[in-house]
Amino acid sequence: MGGFELISGLAVGLAFGYALQRGRFCVNTGFRDILMVKDSTMFRAWALAVIVQMAGVTVLSGLDFMPITVPPFWWAANIAGGLMFGVGMVLAGGCSSGTCYRVGEGMAGSLLALVGFGLGILLADRGALQPLQDVLRSDIVFVGGEQATLANVIGINPMWVGLAIPLAVGVWLWRGGSGNRQYASGGWAWHMSGFALGAIGIAAWLSSSSVGREFGLSMTGPIRTWFVLALSGENYLDWGSVMIAGLIVGSFVAAWVHQELRWRVPRGSRMLQAGGGGIVMGVGAQIAGGCNIGHSMTGMSALSLGSAVTTIGILLGAWVMAYILFIRSMAAQSA
Repeated sequence: MGGFELISGLAVGLAFGYALQRGRFCVNTGFRDILMVKDSTMFRAWALAVIVQMAGVTVLSGLDFMPITVPPFWWAANIAGGLMFGVGMVLAGGCSSGTCYRVGEGMAGSLLALVGFGLGILLADRGALQPLQDVLRSDIVFVGGEQATLANVIGINPMWVGLAIPLAVGVWLWRGGSGNRQYASGGWAWHMSGFALGAIGIAAWLSSSSVGREFGLSMTGPIRTWFVLALSGENYLDWGSVMIAGLIVGSFVAAWVHQELRWRVPRGSRMLQAGGGGIVMGVGAQIAGGCNIGHSMTGMSALSLGSAVTTIGILLGAWVMAYILFIRSMAAQSA
């Protein structure tokens, strides 16, 4: 790995981790709160991050400024993996990026969830569940010999789709108000978080493609690389691996500067749930070929149909598990 790759990956990771921590950005919170407390504040931060990145990537790729890789549409793997990831992130108490930034803040439960996430990835990638992954990925859908996108599946110029979606979602966000989620210690409002994360996502595409990676922010592959190195000694460290390390350091710096850094250990049962949820989340991410970042932000910016289907699966899985864990139990207690 060259010096520029190291520096550029680290710089993007530091910015990413800082923004995640200051915005308390977690897709688990965003998806779950719509159902549980009827609050779409964090969901709107996610939506804004998606459309900012989508518009930027559409323009840059349309002008041949940078090449992009579109995640494949393994329909069965995207559906099953997305559902599993959504279930796992609610159990773990955070998505992959939310888990990593909370590790930087000093949360022991998130650290155990991250360990479970890495082990779950390896379990599906090269362990006992690899045959399941292979079966679910056996049918890949192409459109005209190319990876399926939201544009080519309906025969429309990608530029139109990649700008029309941000425009429509942007109008919805603008008309939706400011939200009611409160942020501690001067944390960022949802619109600042969403815009910052979208801009960092564009920077990630540019930085990563400049060293031949042709993709933006992702979590599953880079975390897999670190766990492979730790458990087998195989060294495949690259831009993404350095970015993940920078993410955790960036979150640590943000929490330290704003006096939110402290070691927190939940009760034993919650620790076990976090670890188990991390495993389920990791298996789902590996089977689907990505997580809430690789699919639901970066893949969506490339208009990947597989990423759109995976995102729907994550949302539905999160809602099912949120209902089982929280809503049903609260209803039983109030009865």
